[in-house]
Amino acid sequence: MKILQASTTRGGATGLLSKRVFRLLPNNSQQGPISDIEPLTGQQDGTITTSSNDLSNHVYQLLSGPIFAFYCRLQALSREIAKLTLYHRSRTTSRDQQEVVDRMAALKEDLHALWTSRSVTQCQPADELHAQLAPAIAQRIVSLIAICNAAYYAELVEMGRQLGDPLSRLPDSRDALHKIRETVDREVQRGAGTSHTSTVNPGFLRPLFLYAIESTEPHQTQWAVDRIAQIEPRIYRGQFFSTFAKELAGAQIEKERRVTSRYFCIWYFGVSPPYM
Repeated sequence: MKILQASTTRGGATGLLSKRVFRLLPNNSQQGPISDIEPLTGQQDGTITTSSNDLSNHVYQLLSGPIFAFYCRLQALSREIAKLTLYHRSRTTSRDQQEVVDRMAALKEDLHALWTSRSVTQCQPADELHAQLAPAIAQRIVSLIAICNAAYYAELVEMGRQLGDPLSRLPDSRDALHKIRETVDREVQRGAGTSHTSTVNPGFLRPLFLYAIESTEPHQTQWAVDRIAQIEPRIYRGQFFSTFAKELAGAQIEKERRVTSRYFCIWYFGVSPPYM
């Protein structure tokens, strides 16, 4: 529910839950374990069955638990960043603006602290994980780590965008864009070795969208637009977001400044942006 609240607060949306209901959710801000969701292993006679005693599932849960905890805490920070956007936070005075800058600086420190405290598994190169783990487990763990990494870099890009600073003045944002592309390309290439189709994990949707609209070169934007279009299944609206990113990036190039994504979507498509 907290992850959904974060995704439905970004982009000017009001959130899935009201503030009163959201405050009723348990506070997991402490550095404790987050419960795992057992993987589904089959379905017989309409009843879903699990194999909690299966050793491979047990190993996967042990390794993926801290990664999921990292992602949950990252999304909590993402929600705090989203609450500082123009959609949610007034910036009509210099004092307002300074408060936003100070809060963003504190959140960036929290992001860096979260990154440095990530689990040992997340710090391992993909090749090392593949060498040490069974193929089925290694691939799933590597994919989870890639999604978490891209999501982390996306928040650094988002912070620069919300502060309105030119990309050339933000080394963190420039480096984050490079890391997003490197992460997605590596994961797509790895997937191409096991599948006949070229698809992109939907977990990369938001990092790719931000890459597209924050890149300064047309070929960079086109790369991200093409990758977004490869996202499956269709419920994630890959084709829509691909077009959205391309047109928004084009409008920014034409106006030579950032364009507010929510209002542009309403103007161009006639609808508010879907949740990402």
